[in-house]
Amino acid sequence: MTGLPPLRALHYFHQAALHSSFSVAADRLHVTHSAISHQIRQLESWMGKPLFVRSNGRVKLTSHGERLLQSCQQAFSELRSSCETIRTGLRQYISVSCAPSFLSQWLIPRIASFYQRYPGIEIRFQPLADLAQLRSEHVDVLILSHSARPESDIDAMLISEDEIGPLCAPQFARQLQSGNDLRALPLLHADTRLHAWSEWAEKAGISGNFSGGQHFDSLTLGIQAARSGLGVLMAPHLLVRQELEDGTLIAPLGFVRVERATWMLTRQSRSPEPEISLFRDWLREAAQP
Repeated sequence: MTGLPPLRALHYFHQAALHSSFSVAADRLHVTHSAISHQIRQLESWMGKPLFVRSNGRVKLTSHGERLLQSCQQAFSELRSSCETIRTGLRQYISVSCAPSFLSQWLIPRIASFYQRYPGIEIRFQPLADLAQLRSEHVDVLILSHSARPESDIDAMLISEDEIGPLCAPQFARQLQSGNDLRALPLLHADTRLHAWSEWAEKAGISGNFSGGQHFDSLTLGIQAARSGLGVLMAPHLLVRQELEDGTLIAPLGFVRVERATWMLTRQSRSPEPEISLFRDWLREAAQP
């Protein structure tokens, strides 16, 4: 191990740097705050340079700390992957986090083609996470509808610009010729997208009160209700392509672009990993209209 500081000190540093907090690192590693401080002081002494700036009880990485964090992320990620493969003898896998509606409406219907192409890679689906969980590597890939491109430490691949529009079963077609016709039709709402109707009305230049109507816990249930003829639902074009193709849903008023896009996100340091690269390439291809 010549030329390397103690592995424990690097491990403690990694957690403290990820969370910008000695206290959070102590909680995650089940040790005391003083143990974290001691190991990081030892590491800084070994390096001969400060890795954190300490001010008013808070810590922030120095430029040397930022460089070491990037190296730790790459090294620990490779170690974790190799150890898991050796320990279990199982095939490689990546964990993918996304909204339930994206999973059921878009990803599940297409994922068989990924398995056919890459039978040695398993996809483990996780509940919707956030950027903090992606940064801390609780998930490998996060698929997220976001209003702004993520920060520079996150690798982002555009899946689709988000477009939304009113959707209904074919029997409503004659009754829905303009935005004004919506006043006389039953409206459906997904509680996970409570502002979808008002967002669409603003972008489409349609005035009116669109708050009434029946609510569903998820967009997936709302889509099923619209297909069953219960009313008109506001939903993204990306998630109803199949229904539009098979004619079970129609979009009489078309779709409007909103200030969001759907991205595949992963840590910049993990972007070159083979499994993630293959999944990204497949997803890019599958997302083509």
